[in-house]
Amino acid sequence: MQHPRVTAVVVTHNGSAFLPATIAALRAQRYQPNFVVGVDAGSTDDSASILQLELPVGSPVVGSAARAGFGAAVRVGLAEVPSRSTADDTHEWIWLLHDDSAPEPNALDELLLAVERAPSVTVAGSKQVEWDNRRKIIDVGLSISRWAERVTLIDVDELDQGQYDSRSDVFAVNSAGMLVRRDVWEALGGFDPALPGTGDDVDFCWRNRLAGHRVVVVPSAVMRHAEPRLHPTAAQRAARKAEVYLRLKHATLWKIPFLAVGAVIGGFGRLLMGLLAKDPGYGFSQLFASIAAVLRPVDLFRSRRRVALTKKRPRSVVRALRTSRREVWSHRRSVLEAFSAEGHLSEQAIADEQSTYIPSGDAAEDFSSLVAPSRTWVGVGAVAAALALAAVSVVALYRFIGAPALAGGALLPVSTSMVDIWQNASTWWITLGSGMSGHGDPFGYVLWLLAALGLGNGNAVLVTLMLLALPLAGLSAWFATGALTWSRGLRFWAAFFWAAAPALQVALGSGRLGALIAHLLLPLAGLALLRAVGAARAPQLGAHLQPGDRTHPSAVPSFPAHDADDAYARRRPVEVMLKPGINGVPSWTAAATAGLLLAVITAGAPSLLPLLAVGVLGAMLLLRRRAKTLWWSLLPPLALFVPFIASTTNQLRAVLGDPGVPVPFVGAELWQQLLGYPVAFEPLAPIAALPFLPDGPWALLVALLVGGPAILLAVAALFIPGRGTAMALGLWLLGLGALVLTTVLSFVAVSVGSSALITPFTGPLVSVLMLAIAAAAVIGGDKAISAHQLRTARRARADATAPRRRTGPALVAAAVLLALGPAVSLALWAVPSPADSVAAATTDPAAGASDSDPQGTRFGADMLVAASTERTLPATAADRGNSSERTKSLVLNVDGSNNVSAALMRSGGTTLDQLSQLYSARGLYGPLGSADLREDDEATAVIRSTVAVIVAGSGYDPREELSQLGVGFVVLQQSDSAAEVLAGQIDSVPGLVAVGNTNSGWLWRVVPPSSEENVAAPETPTVEGSTTGARARIVEADGTTSVVVDSGPATVTSIIPAGSADRTLVLAERADAGWQATLDGRVLDSVESGWSQAFALPADGGRVEVSYETPWEPWAAIGSALVIGLTVLLAIPMPSRPRFVRAYPGRRGQPVALVPPSADESEDEAADTVSPADGGSPHLGESSSPGETARLGETPDEVSILSGRGRS
Repeated sequence: MQHPRVTAVVVTHNGSAFLPATIAALRAQRYQPNFVVGVDAGSTDDSASILQLELPVGSPVVGSAARAGFGAAVRVGLAEVPSRSTADDTHEWIWLLHDDSAPEPNALDELLLAVERAPSVTVAGSKQVEWDNRRKIIDVGLSISRWAERVTLIDVDELDQGQYDSRSDVFAVNSAGMLVRRDVWEALGGFDPALPGTGDDVDFCWRNRLAGHRVVVVPSAVMRHAEPRLHPTAAQRAARKAEVYLRLKHATLWKIPFLAVGAVIGGFGRLLMGLLAKDPGYGFSQLFASIAAVLRPVDLFRSRRRVALTKKRPRSVVRALRTSRREVWSHRRSVLEAFSAEGHLSEQAIADEQSTYIPSGDAAEDFSSLVAPSRTWVGVGAVAAALALAAVSVVALYRFIGAPALAGGALLPVSTSMVDIWQNASTWWITLGSGMSGHGDPFGYVLWLLAALGLGNGNAVLVTLMLLALPLAGLSAWFATGALTWSRGLRFWAAFFWAAAPALQVALGSGRLGALIAHLLLPLAGLALLRAVGAARAPQLGAHLQPGDRTHPSAVPSFPAHDADDAYARRRPVEVMLKPGINGVPSWTAAATAGLLLAVITAGAPSLLPLLAVGVLGAMLLLRRRAKTLWWSLLPPLALFVPFIASTTNQLRAVLGDPGVPVPFVGAELWQQLLGYPVAFEPLAPIAALPFLPDGPWALLVALLVGGPAILLAVAALFIPGRGTAMALGLWLLGLGALVLTTVLSFVAVSVGSSALITPFTGPLVSVLMLAIAAAAVIGGDKAISAHQLRTARRARADATAPRRRTGPALVAAAVLLALGPAVSLALWAVPSPADSVAAATTDPAAGASDSDPQGTRFGADMLVAASTERTLPATAADRGNSSERTKSLVLNVDGSNNVSAALMRSGGTTLDQLSQLYSARGLYGPLGSADLREDDEATAVIRSTVAVIVAGSGYDPREELSQLGVGFVVLQQSDSAAEVLAGQIDSVPGLVAVGNTNSGWLWRVVPPSSEENVAAPETPTVEGSTTGARARIVEADGTTSVVVDSGPATVTSIIPAGSADRTLVLAERADAGWQATLDGRVLDSVESGWSQAFALPADGGRVEVSYETPWEPWAAIGSALVIGLTVLLAIPMPSRPRFVRAYPGRRGQPVALVPPSADESEDEAADTVSPADGGSPHLGESSSPGETARLGETPDEVSILSGRGRS
């Protein structure tokens, strides 16, 4: 019998790193192929020239399209070697080789021997081992699960001990080194073009089985393969796409629709699994791959037709070769345990460590006996800072203790019902005044969360939040700076600096709850963003000292070594922890947490939205792969703001408005903002808390003392050598961006005040600026301390008899200067002054906004907030406002100049969650930078004219207008002399009956003409049967009200009686196309009724339903809920086992050798080290070309990872 004829096809695509070794192994075969064909699949390197130079003489080299796939390249190559028919029983064979698959010398011989022994075998495969380590197995044959998932049943780093040498018949074999009988190849049509990559070998072997042939693996034929071992939850999208496609291709016809639907549902399941595994990138890729595989009906039809043409056996013939579900799950579980998410060290992780010099020996160990390590708990500083700040807060805000609610400045009480808060936040009809179309403010969801923390009592939570604002701010800064330094002193200073920030004091005094919450959460958001990109600092373990000790490796300076004495230190390894969030390992959990925090921050301070969005996008562009998780942090703010923005398309300025009552303020100049002050102050003014001081620029000196030292230290961070310079530069850019934005927003009006247009509050932007300065100052302080420690260690090494100085005088002076700033700021804020009592007594929200008080300046931190009741209207008006009539109240205010302001209030009074920035901006129009006052619409004009009639006391009866507005009560809130004069005038207005002076102001009830002679006594809480002041009513043709319709806050659902055919249902709401009404399911026509919304009613009675509807509502609700829900799921931390690697500091220009953890601890360490000279592959997490020198940047030092192992 003649020897079989073999044609070897070598396919390459950018494989110049592996191709020479593969061709050399091919030429070293004991049984040489008869023909060799080289195919270059669109390589951009020198792979084609290597094929032409290295292949045997006369071997053709052809080209193929890069995207056509491996099967198409093989077909192109075989076209150069036509098939030859022989008269004897010998067959022609095809041997397929990848550019990174080098066969052992006896591989082809063993394969041919196997097929000669069994003529039914038409496909034979090799044992695949790792390229760099022949002892580690990749696969010994392939199999599939019942769902067509490709499995190998080989564990990670499993060693070849002959345990699989008895394998023979398998479901499929790897295409690398596959030996195929050529007539079978041509009969089956080769690899399916619909599977140009992953899954083509499994599909071919599947069809080979169905055609009646066998597939075997030959363990004695060994193939070295550089195929990267992928994480099981990070498999390529193509793998899932091929799996679903194969499932549909080889299923019976009637199962295809069910399998397609199941595949899509399974894609969503994998998305959920990816979120639980903190890898949403995997989840989305699996979902999109599932959908893409299903949406290929034409390719699927062609592939199934090919199978039908060659199929000779039933589909059940392969059932015995499939892997059982139990085996698949057991294998998957073991692989997942080996591939811990914390075990992947990114390239940037090494780059982060390359500039860090970790002294050992003399620098730490020789002096560790001289310095007693700190054995105190690391959180002692946090507790001490919180207690001290809590004491300051109690001294300054003792008036708030026990208050049922707070009001004043921009602050109002919140609704007592969580249902009302949620409805106000999610509504698309703003229930203020006469109503307005628009979505509720995003800050309403934050208020709902606060109420949930108080088990429904949101006002109690707000009081507690105001009292604990200082300690919470300190703790926030303490935890955040832990990502920048392990110095307890610096973290303690940062806690006080952040709690003493003037922006926080101004927010507390003016009742700006959104700015207050933003200030508290900004450090935590910064911490989450740092961890999202793996930039948080972590100690390098290995020493017996505790983290934070001055001699711990983490406290040692980040300087390159230049002395010859440091050579030994560079050879000593340190242990580096690999965990998401630190050492360059990105964290999806941190990104999701950052997204939730940014959503809350931007809801409370919308002016931060453009700055934070640009900052995150800029970080994504600069950090690239390290910032692969950052995009998720933008989703929650977008989910929160997109519905609101969709309703403000004609009033985009409302997006930048601050939540709460619009309060005027005078923005500080840029130099004052740089020092931390958001509100302008007079530099030469005296200090209100220190009236005994002589004349002088005390305000300027205080401002310089509060912000100056931190600025100097933050600037020094840019010039002191060591780790963190790039981060300090980025922080300064962020701070300067905040300054630029404050200037831009000073030209954008968002609401109308009593005497001027109101712009976005600059406090949150100044908070961002101060956070950037504080973080840069911490970095600068950490580098300064490290430099001092390095100098001390070198001095001690040079002269062992010299006394060791622990702290230099310069550091002591700097520490004292840094500590004085927060101390002075807190002291001046906590000391009461006469201005506080004046501000607290007034109801004018603009009080205290000016710094012209001759008693001295308080830097804009005048206390405008005071204790209040949960409702702001008298009980009588509040009861009617919460009844089924939903009566409104017209609330009047008069100032010292007899200027009267008015507002329509519902229920128990306007609450913080009812306020809307879109409603506040309704009086403005024009470009963002040039706003003009809009003329009053009809509803506003009616309110203005009605108020003018009431306060004038002219004797005109305003009840018709009040009835249109739905007003049943008139309230005058003040009780001063000006209010008493105005009250006397209101007493003479027809239709208004005085109820009396209540705790919430003077009260009058609006009565119908028929009830004037039967006025109830002042103590009567309600008037039964009144037809005046209802939100919904039925009006007859003559304009009289016949029926008051029961109503809810924003909807109407009631049973109405029969009546005349020309009556109308009138709402005390502005007319809008979004209002829809039905009567027993029949749609009612909208009709004109002045400015009010009205519907024509038939004579029939029945169930009437009225609601405001918008096409955006369901989609916005579903989208927002989906994004927020997935983010919360992703943000839930999961317990994990950290991994460690031993790192050697290196020098510039030295190659870095990376070796995975050794599988056998007894092996010699030198034998495991991969040297570039040996053709090793320096890779970790990604494959790399052998023979290359892996260089890690151009910083002075580099780190070589020698070994790593999980630590239990």
